[in-house]
Amino acid sequence: EPEPDPAELPRIAPLDPAAAAASFQLAPGFRIEVAACEPQVVDPVAIAFDEDGRLFVAEMRGYPERREQALGRIRLLEDRDRDGRYEHATVFADNLKWPTGVVCWKGGVFVTASPDILYLVDHDRDGVAEERRTVFTGFGAGLDPLNMQALVNNLQWGPDGRIYGSTSSNAGTVRMESEKSGGMDLRGSDFSFDPEALILRPESGTAQFGLTFDDFGRRYVCSNSRHLIAVIYSWPWNRTGGLPHPLVEIPVDGGAAEVYRISGVEPWRVVRTRWRVQGRVDGPVEGGGRAAGYFTSASGLTVYRGDAFDRDQQGTVFVGDVGSNLVHQKLIEFPKDRVQPVARRPDLLKRSEFLASSDNWFRPVQCANGPDGALYVVDMYRETIEHPWSIPESIKKHLDLYSGTDRGRIWRVIPEDFKTTAPAERSRLAVADLVKLLESGNGWERDTAMRLLLERKEQDAAGLVAGLAGNR
Repeated sequence: EPEPDPAELPRIAPLDPAAAAASFQLAPGFRIEVAACEPQVVDPVAIAFDEDGRLFVAEMRGYPERREQALGRIRLLEDRDRDGRYEHATVFADNLKWPTGVVCWKGGVFVTASPDILYLVDHDRDGVAEERRTVFTGFGAGLDPLNMQALVNNLQWGPDGRIYGSTSSNAGTVRMESEKSGGMDLRGSDFSFDPEALILRPESGTAQFGLTFDDFGRRYVCSNSRHLIAVIYSWPWNRTGGLPHPLVEIPVDGGAAEVYRISGVEPWRVVRTRWRVQGRVDGPVEGGGRAAGYFTSASGLTVYRGDAFDRDQQGTVFVGDVGSNLVHQKLIEFPKDRVQPVARRPDLLKRSEFLASSDNWFRPVQCANGPDGALYVVDMYRETIEHPWSIPESIKKHLDLYSGTDRGRIWRVIPEDFKTTAPAERSRLAVADLVKLLESGNGWERDTAMRLLLERKEQDAAGLVAGLAGNR
């Protein structure tokens, strides 16, 4: 393996949150602000808002290769002064191995932490989980080494009241913790489960790190160089032989589409690409031998379902490219002469991105819809986020793969004239009020109302929902 010239590999310094905020370039009409940052949160990779606007954050502090130290945590963030900034933090649960997904249920959260899906619950609501229970196990079990960028991840509520997740390439045979043998073979599949009965079901899949639904229940996923994939049908219900694959790339510009970063290309990436083109090290030569300028690390795609943006933004898809320090936007269209949708860049963003930073440390690993209708961007904020197996050892000696483990940001993207409002406490709402929220223009409101109705199981709910459906 060749040795690099150290002069070609200078390190890149981080920016404080205020300077990082100034480094962004956004689509016209939008601005960005800090919702949370270090020390309240570090290494965030997934978030979930509960019914009162509290924010659960999965912190993957052991990335990339410190899984066995169980450094991962779930942080609980609160905006107690109700100014839009999450200033209060509690360690809800710790000693987790690589947590990668979180979703709320009955005062607690389900968390993906390979090989397990855990249920963590805070019975006395002091901000710390007293109960920790393994509900499913077997994701990636027995794999050595375990690929840290291909773990079970992205727990999301589906429109059918089930919780969905991605297995990536590390699925295996998954069973309930109470079962000592048997289980379900999820290789090549994603999954869903009933949070009450804990019944597992395979789903069409799989992708790497990203899963989202639109308002009509259509599911989309992504992988590193395949930034937007539509799940055309659910194969558990369509087992007829000869059907095409259920996952279809829909961007008109292809999976590894052009991206327009405004950050400089990291020096180590330039050296590695040169060596690959020259055949001096193994690895794919992509983008015609360019070191950057195309999707290499698509992550955390999210259909925008909020009500803070203009209506023409609803249903658009946002997906991060963590290696290029940007968030890309796609419009999804449904041509009358086609079975599957297509995705295109917005006209205003033909040669630019919805959100891009000149700061190489900006790592948008996930996006989420918020209670206020805003788009939230989860920024792991690392100097290097590349898969360690893909960096030549001689280059790796000049890098610090753990630089930034004391940092992390969660950004709020909003229209320029948006006024931040404190979240309402939806836990106090009566059943009739929850049913009314099912008509909200904010997808997060509808999803949360659905979840609370499922949790409460009150007899009045069925009649009220039926009445609502009849009125539609």
